[in-house]
Amino acid sequence: MKVNKVKSTILVGVIMAIFVASAVSVDPVKTDAVDSFFTLVAKTNSGGVRPDYLNFLKQHCARIGINIDVIVQDWPTFVGELIAFRNFDVCYVALTGGGADPDFTGVYDENGSLNLFGYDTDMDYDPALGTGKNEWYMRQGNLIMPPDSAARVQHYWDWEQYLMDKILPCQPTFAPKAYTALWSNLDGYNISDGILQSWGKMEFTGTHAGQIDNTELVITDAAWSDLNPLFQDDTSSSFISSATMDPLIWYDADLSVWPHLAESYTMLNDTTLQINTRHGVKWATDPDGLFPDEYFDIHDVYFTLYAWAELSNDQHLYDWIEDMEIVDEDTMILYIDGDPTTVANEPYAPFLPSISSRILPEHYLNQTQDVTGKPDVTHSSWNTFSTNCFGTGLFEIDTFTEGVETILPVRPDCWRMNDTITGADAALHWTERFGDFTGGLTQMRIRIIPDIQTALLEFEAGKVDIEGVTTYPDKRDEYIADPDFDVQSDTQFYFGFFGYNMRPVRPVIGSYADAPNDPSISKGLAIRKAISYALDRVEINNVIHRGEYTITDHPIYLKMGIWCNPNIIRYNHDLDKAREYMQKAGYVVTDTGPGFGFWITFSSLIACAVAASYIVKKKK
Repeated sequence: MKVNKVKSTILVGVIMAIFVASAVSVDPVKTDAVDSFFTLVAKTNSGGVRPDYLNFLKQHCARIGINIDVIVQDWPTFVGELIAFRNFDVCYVALTGGGADPDFTGVYDENGSLNLFGYDTDMDYDPALGTGKNEWYMRQGNLIMPPDSAARVQHYWDWEQYLMDKILPCQPTFAPKAYTALWSNLDGYNISDGILQSWGKMEFTGTHAGQIDNTELVITDAAWSDLNPLFQDDTSSSFISSATMDPLIWYDADLSVWPHLAESYTMLNDTTLQINTRHGVKWATDPDGLFPDEYFDIHDVYFTLYAWAELSNDQHLYDWIEDMEIVDEDTMILYIDGDPTTVANEPYAPFLPSISSRILPEHYLNQTQDVTGKPDVTHSSWNTFSTNCFGTGLFEIDTFTEGVETILPVRPDCWRMNDTITGADAALHWTERFGDFTGGLTQMRIRIIPDIQTALLEFEAGKVDIEGVTTYPDKRDEYIADPDFDVQSDTQFYFGFFGYNMRPVRPVIGSYADAPNDPSISKGLAIRKAISYALDRVEINNVIHRGEYTITDHPIYLKMGIWCNPNIIRYNHDLDKAREYMQKAGYVVTDTGPGFGFWITFSSLIACAVAASYIVKKKK
């Protein structure tokens, strides 16, 4: 009998617990707003989800006594606000495009054209440095050599921590992801590495529905326009020239740097770089058939850098080249000058991405020169190259049908598949990074289908093997649930953030005065920290982006891999910390106490206890 009483009590407890849990789950605990201490103005542009971000900001800040006046403007007006009028306390904006070097000069330095935050060296002036500490970090980062050294990586980690802890010009939010769908019988593809670096690892295991040839990879793209990388301005053209040509150095997905056509690159001193070329690398035969047996050498490197600096659409990226000197057939010297206004050459660490440009065939494009001695770009070879480029890369162009497709077979004599070249340097980790090329793929077909919906229909019919699905979340879910498909994602070069106007004309968020209850920081910094802790980015991500975006805490692109400090300060949602910094700033936020949901739960638990006690007594 006693056992039955105990069982009855347990059963009642379980039933009551289920009831209480249900009551709590349908009525989540909310944090109420408190009386506001002051009002801040938040601005962004109309369209998209940015106004929604500001509405969440308003809700979250209300919990710590900050009222947010949300103003949404058209894009031209908002841009004018950012760069000219700056009549705001908080803004929401994003940087896109990316890059391979962590130098954010122009964004976070005092005189930067994109310094919408109003950083000033007076904020953190250090007499020993003769400038603001943040300014010093940014200048010093451009002087540390070699550019890809562990010391420079650590320097930028230290800068990121300092900027986000001691200055806090912004609260980073999200890095959106790109999504790619592929047929599940395709092994070895990695969206982060991309098709060109994944090629040697890829193979089809069997044949999927609609597939005609499992030795050919079929993708889609828009039409290309100019295949000469010196003059390109679209990604479709860039992809084909990258497929057919090679750079001197290679950046992996995490932005670690590796020698590629360069066998080595060595800093002889802070302003002198020595480049040694790789031996045995054969050029593809030119479209005219004039040069069937040419090999890559140092003259191709010299010519390419000269062309980028003197002829390309991006000449300004090569202003750091003070001079170049060919030492022998395998070696050249680059003289670097980061500041031409001084007598001596100055270091310039951000030069490294510039020498990752695709190497041009000097023997084909430098057949004649104009009256100034520059390569004659009116020669027929230049026109041919713009529509039928070639290089030392894995592919060559076979056929192009306008508006239909471009077919690129693999070059069987490409150096990438020659183990006597790639295997000779164990430090390259070649097979680990590029694969062993034994998967049987021999050709890539790029179908010209600029309309994404049409491309998806062709993908589903099996006429395309890989297709982007970033803008179609419903399709993405459908493919994830279908065993015939796989879906991969990768972080994009995108940096969205709530920007704080730190100028003293903003009397609260930009105040330089000591925080009343913590003179080790300014009142403005305390307010910025309070807002950052009050923001619930997880909630925003879940509500607006289905939880699919990656929350980021870095003042640079999360995609920048090794340059992102893994131990950066993180302003994860924490109302207690937000209230603490409000108190430091002189504003005591009173806890509103348990909400209505708490009292429902508490009352239900009391009722459970009373009911269980009554039942037990009655059975006695």
